[in-house]
Amino acid sequence: MNLRPLFLTQALSLVATGLLTAVLSVTPEADAATKSAPKTAPVPVCESPFRHQRPAAKQLDKVLHSHARWIEDRNSADGRRANLCRTDLRQLRLAGSNLERIILEGANLTSTNLRTANLVQAHLKGADLSQALLDDANLEGADLRKGVLVKARLNRVAADEAAFYGANLRGVLLKEALLERAHFEDADLELADLSGATLLDGYFYGANLSKANLTDADLAGTDLRRTNFRQATLRRANLQGALLDSAVFDGASLVEADLDSAYLDDASLVKADLHEASLRGADLRHVRLDGANLQRTNLENANLEGARLVKARLDAALLTMTVLYKANLDAANLHGSRLHHAVLIDARLTRADLRKADLTEIYAPKARLQQARLSEANLELANLVAADLSQADLSHAVLVQTNLQEATLRNADLGAADLTGAQLNHANLQQTNLRGANLSGALGLVQAQLDQACLDDATRIPSDLQRPKPCPVAHPRPRRS
Repeated sequence: MNLRPLFLTQALSLVATGLLTAVLSVTPEADAATKSAPKTAPVPVCESPFRHQRPAAKQLDKVLHSHARWIEDRNSADGRRANLCRTDLRQLRLAGSNLERIILEGANLTSTNLRTANLVQAHLKGADLSQALLDDANLEGADLRKGVLVKARLNRVAADEAAFYGANLRGVLLKEALLERAHFEDADLELADLSGATLLDGYFYGANLSKANLTDADLAGTDLRRTNFRQATLRRANLQGALLDSAVFDGASLVEADLDSAYLDDASLVKADLHEASLRGADLRHVRLDGANLQRTNLENANLEGARLVKARLDAALLTMTVLYKANLDAANLHGSRLHHAVLIDARLTRADLRKADLTEIYAPKARLQQARLSEANLELANLVAADLSQADLSHAVLVQTNLQEATLRNADLGAADLTGAQLNHANLQQTNLRGANLSGALGLVQAQLDQACLDDATRIPSDLQRPKPCPVAHPRPRRS
């Protein structure tokens, strides 16, 4: 038997009906507006008594004296943390002041003298320090986010773990500054001078360092992804293990820089100067080095898969065991370079200069070497299976035990080349110049191949083959008047 009173049942039914009606009566527009309403961040309130004002000298002295007492003893009766947010402090002399943990957010400190000042963990977010003097100051852990430091002097500052997110540091002087683990994400450092600065394990993601001077700077392990280094100077800079993915170094100077084990995936170094730089074991996949200067650069064990090095200068460069899979080196200068054991599968080297290069034991199946200059190059034990060497100059080259199976050597010049033990199975030798070449120990060579080539009496051929008829002498075409 249901003992619930009738009036209670009816009341509950009416309440439920009302709630359902209220829920259903909410319009889609109102619901969408509620969901899309932006959550506004709370605007920090400046509680300084000198907001937008310039305090009198005595007033400022009193505030700083009270702040010094607060630093010494947080429980001091006459001590109080200084709050000078949005205060006009232009051109004041505050050299050597103890401003630790002071609040200066949004303050105007233009041309203020803060040499040797203690600004440890100071709150300087949005402050204007343009042309301020901060040489030898201590800014460790200071908050300078969105600050303006145009042409400010911060030479030799100690600013480890300081925050410069989105700050304007154009033309700033930070010579020999200590900035370990400092944050410069999205900061503008164009024309800044960071020569000799220590920036170990720093953060510069998306920062602008175009035309900046980083000579002798230490950036080991620093996050420099998507950073702009256009026309910057990084001579002798230490970038070991740095993260440089998608960074831009177009026209930059990296002479003698140390980039060992650095990550430069998809970076751009078009026309950059890397003369005598070290990039051992660096990740350079899909990097753009068109027209770059890599003379005498160390690229040992580096990975340049899919990289572009069109017209790059690599003469006398060290590329031992370097991966150049599908790399584009068209018209590159590799004169005298060392590529022992390099991987050049499907690489492009059309019109490349490889004269006197060390190409021993390279792995280069399907490499494209049309019109390449390989005179006096050493290709001993190289794998050039199905490679295209048409019209290439291989005169006086060493091709001992080189694998040239199915390679195209049409119209190539192998005059006086040494092909002892070379594998020539199904190689295309049509109109190939073999005058004075040594083919006596060549393997897989058949008469039909020789009959297509051009030999002379000095050409040494296998004993089981016959010397073909001499090629007709090509006479130069008369010039049209």
